[in-house]
Amino acid sequence: MAMNTNLTTSSAISSTMQTYYDKKLLMNAKPNLVYQAYGQKVILPKNSGKSITFRKWTPFGALTTPLVEGTVPDGQSLDMTNVPAAINQYGGYVAVSDLLDLTALDPVVNDSVELMGDQGGLSIDQVVRDTLAAGTNVQFAGGKTSRSELGAVNAEGKMEGLLTVDEVRKAVRTLKKNRAPQFLRGGKGYYVAIVGPETTFDLQSDALWQDVSKYAGGEQIFEGEIGKLFGVVFVESSHAIIHRPSQLISTSIGLPFSAVTDGVAAVTCSIPTAEVSSLINKEVMIGGQKLTISSVNASTRKVTLSDTSFNLAEAGVIYAADAGFGGAAIGNTVVLGKNAYGVIDVEGGNLRTIVKPKGSAGTADPLDQISTVGWKVDGFAAKILQPLWMVRIEHAVTE
Repeated sequence: MAMNTNLTTSSAISSTMQTYYDKKLLMNAKPNLVYQAYGQKVILPKNSGKSITFRKWTPFGALTTPLVEGTVPDGQSLDMTNVPAAINQYGGYVAVSDLLDLTALDPVVNDSVELMGDQGGLSIDQVVRDTLAAGTNVQFAGGKTSRSELGAVNAEGKMEGLLTVDEVRKAVRTLKKNRAPQFLRGGKGYYVAIVGPETTFDLQSDALWQDVSKYAGGEQIFEGEIGKLFGVVFVESSHAIIHRPSQLISTSIGLPFSAVTDGVAAVTCSIPTAEVSSLINKEVMIGGQKLTISSVNASTRKVTLSDTSFNLAEAGVIYAADAGFGGAAIGNTVVLGKNAYGVIDVEGGNLRTIVKPKGSAGTADPLDQISTVGWKVDGFAAKILQPLWMVRIEHAVTE
């Protein structure tokens, strides 16, 4: 039965019930709306087509020419740039059987709304997260110049390129130099950093870290706020991006090898013949260097690399080059100024519940057996407005 063809409205649900379900959906979505929370919010206008326009103001520069006594100076013009963004719809649903009773709140439907709210919030926030991850103002921790250099272990056994207090200070310096406006709370200005749990773990080992419990008494606390450092409020998201090596073959993330001689790695795992072609021209990390696979012999388990002079006596693993040094996990921490990006507000009725009781599908549900509970965002978009007002710090994380 193709349930997604059911276009019957949920008018059979009373307005009181609909309001209850909508509030319950939003309540369960909110904890996931971390990235969405700090953008410039606009309301989705009805009948406005498939795009929306965010506004971006150009800051004024300094005026260093003295005024002339008795002479009115020339005025200045506001310079506003319109930034268009395409609107997309998002949504999902679950089908339940014989469970919706219009005279009482069915526990299964309630639970379904909770699950839909969690999924809806997570989905929308990941759309925003991925938009911000495409920002061009990037800072690699530890003075590194690329992601593949992060995560090496030094002679003291410590991982290089973790997020530190100094890295946070560098990001703040960058934002201040770019004149990024700050968020205001209690008359104080601050920037916002969104981090993952792995990053929180690393930061909390720093003596300068100020945990939220040490200052919460006199300040309003954001959803997910965990602490602050040097004018930056840190908010934790469970779905912050972590770059891990992509799977090289279906049976293994990496290709273990015993040694490399003249650019040929002796691989110790089986390579499926059908997957050889996908490895050709693949950029990989091996022995701390980024190389390209030129050819693969599945029967002899020999992998030829682009540098035929490359030799490595000790055993190791060939990883895809889309993560850190030696396959290290790399975190993304975004440090934001106000109005760095824009989003469509989902709290003004844009994120809603759709509950369709049994029998509402007509002949598609002839025995009144199927009810559906779903969530939908009628239109959503996220767009970077001021690239220089946000810094994406890429750094190693402890796992």
